[in-house]
Amino acid sequence: MNFRIIRNNQVITDSDLAKALDLLPKSFISFFKRNITVFPKETYFKLNEEEKQDLVKNYCVTHAERLRYAKRLPYVFTPNGVVLCVFLLKKCKKAADLRNKLLALNNQENIINNLLK
Repeated sequence: MNFRIIRNNQVITDSDLAKALDLLPKSFISFFKRNITVFPKETYFKLNEEEKQDLVKNYCVTHAERLRYAKRLPYVFTPNGVVLCVFLLKKCKKAADLRNKLLALNNQENIINNLLK
């Protein structure tokens, strides 16, 4: 997973998370918007235009091209937001695999370290 530092938080973009979970970005955003009330505010935020442009400048070429012409500003998720997504996505095979790995761990620090690998 491609975590970045934005606003002094370690985060992953919605499209990178969708790709890691083998989901279409549009499907993942729909899932997130349907469940947004479940997510604490500190587990996600929406980038502003300046942050989006900075991400486009400092990102891999293929993703930057998609992001540059996107009509919406992307959401980004902290490691805790990723864990929450993984536990809420019931029908996603990759999420189920990751969920089983996370359940095998016994503390939050191990979960975050495994996500960053």
